[in-house]
Amino acid sequence: MHIFSFLSVPDLCISVAPVCTTWRNLSKSPTLWTHLVFQEETEGEQVRILLERSPLLLSLKLKGRKDCWDLLLQVSTSCTKLKELTLNHCCLSKSGFELLMENCPDICYLDLDLSYVYGIDFYDVIRGFHHLQHLSLCYCGFLDGSGLAIIAKHCQLLEYLNIEGNPHIYDDAVVCMTKELSHCLKNLFLDGSNLTDTAYQSLQACKKLQKLGVSSCEQMTDISLTGFSGLKYLTFLKLHCGTKLTPGGFLSLFCPESLPFLTHLDLELCSLVDDNVLKALSCSCPRLVHLVLQWCREVTDAGISAIIAACPRLRVLDLAGVVQLTGVAFIDLPSSLPDLLILDLEHCSRVDSMILQCIVAQKPSVRVLNYWGKQVIPPGPDGSDENKERRNCLQGKWTTPRLPVWIMRYY
Repeated sequence: MHIFSFLSVPDLCISVAPVCTTWRNLSKSPTLWTHLVFQEETEGEQVRILLERSPLLLSLKLKGRKDCWDLLLQVSTSCTKLKELTLNHCCLSKSGFELLMENCPDICYLDLDLSYVYGIDFYDVIRGFHHLQHLSLCYCGFLDGSGLAIIAKHCQLLEYLNIEGNPHIYDDAVVCMTKELSHCLKNLFLDGSNLTDTAYQSLQACKKLQKLGVSSCEQMTDISLTGFSGLKYLTFLKLHCGTKLTPGGFLSLFCPESLPFLTHLDLELCSLVDDNVLKALSCSCPRLVHLVLQWCREVTDAGISAIIAACPRLRVLDLAGVVQLTGVAFIDLPSSLPDLLILDLEHCSRVDSMILQCIVAQKPSVRVLNYWGKQVIPPGPDGSDENKERRNCLQGKWTTPRLPVWIMRYY
């Protein structure tokens, strides 16, 4: 039984149960059926039978289900010890969750990303899960400012909150949320479509924040960045579409020792980021392992050189759309960044292709994407036709026919 506890449910059904009667009986033990995952193609009746046989179920994931009402009814009846529930691309109802709230009070993890909700005021049910620590409502559509405030006031243990894709959130709701959850919130992801400096400045109350992501932050200004200055435990920061954020604002954010633990930074479409910002970043955040600068058009080789020299732990460097790059900064890249796995240079038309070939020749483990988004293939030792054929194949080009002649003529 201890050995079987390391196997997944499909392994138990396919590989263990058919062996003998004893193993079949052991494989049905409820102690082994604590984590279940069902896709949309699994028949509803089969799912209900398996849920009925899993009284000790702790984690359940459903994706693309239109029969959630029936399944949640079965869960609330049979799986009262449930702690983690994930419902993605599902059709949800308020009544089904009310039963779940009454019979499964220990749920602490709730993920409803991309799910559709019948009816309004669905957040009235969510607030009943008082043990919630993880809540994700990406692109659900039903959440508004009043709903966020209600959830924040009643779910006082939330450490993770993701409400990206919900644009009907305004400053007052975020201010209320930070006030109610500042003592526990560690991970926060927002949609900034209707947020201004007032909301972002209130984030400085959340001293425990480790991950912060804001999408569609076109209204964010340099004043907003002052709200991030006290978040010294941040390891992850994402700011998308910060078109009003100036180099001066970023320089104040990346002052020495302001974000010493930052490892992941995503500044996609922050169009005013320049070399001075990257030089300050390289001094302030030497632990970076993941850097995204997509479409930061003011960045040149000088700024990237500073990053490469000061951040030796980088594993992902996404520079798609950084159009001023020529590739000079990458000449010593294999030795300067020994852990690098991905270098994305899509739409960087000025980068010398020979430099990219040298990178993959010296370090074949690096996945380098060229202007067209194709992976650069290391050259063969002798430049043989076989190696050219391999490179062309992987890049979507063929030098010899791959279909019978009559098929090619037909098409």
